Amino acid sequence: MFTAKTFLRSASSAILASTLLLPAGCSSALSKEALSRVQIAIQDADRAGASQYDPQLLSSTRSKLDRANKDVDDNENDDALRMAEQAYSEALLANVKAAAAKQAKESDEMKKTIEALK
Repeated sequence: MFTAKTFLRSASSAILASTLLLPAGCSSALSKEALSRVQIAIQDADRAGASQYDPQLLSSTRSKLDRANKDVDDNENDDALRMAEQAYSEALLANVKAAAAKQAKESDEMKKTIEALK
């Protein structure tokens, strides 16, 4: 069963993973590969159902990726890095929240089925 404790553990892991994606304080331009990883994380969250369970978070994530891409084009590397890291963290969080919501829905359905069988 997916509990609040496992949700928080997953969210913490997601945030930790985001810091591993991009080196903190790096002043060089973000690579297209790093921005691509952010895009893939957003797509994963969307496939997990984040657009259904937390559309505002997914929208914020996409906006931050767009901003990161714009900042890269404008040679604002520190801002681009910050936006990309935030977008990646939010994408992972959206993915975890969608999984938690699906799990809660399935749990509720199982409880209803068990009650009906009793």
